[in-house]
Amino acid sequence: MTTEEKAKAYAEKELIRAISRPAHPLDHLAPYFDSKDVQQAYLAGATEALASQWKDPEVELPEDDRQVLVETDCEDKELRHAISYFLAGAWHFPDDWYYDCRVLKWMYIPPLKGGDA
Repeated sequence: MTTEEKAKAYAEKELIRAISRPAHPLDHLAPYFDSKDVQQAYLAGATEALASQWKDPEVELPEDDRQVLVETDCEDKELRHAISYFLAGAWHFPDDWYYDCRVLKWMYIPPLKGGDA
């Protein structure tokens, strides 16, 4: 399910809840919002949540030898994102394509839903 589909489903669920049983403190505002407003709020929150997972390598580094997702300064856009790890004071890539790339930001790889990662 895409983020947009999740936003639509969330909006529909919240609007039905607000109409069927007004128990939430903000339910009196429901008539002022429509499905599109709720979807936009969901998308904005999802975008912010994902964006805030990125970390600046000048401020924080991952645990040694733990694989993370990185964004690099490589010119080729197909190569900008890669799996990497930080060890002994340097970034290491399993693929030689990135030998001259600098890490701009990194994030821990989120676990799959229902997974153990």
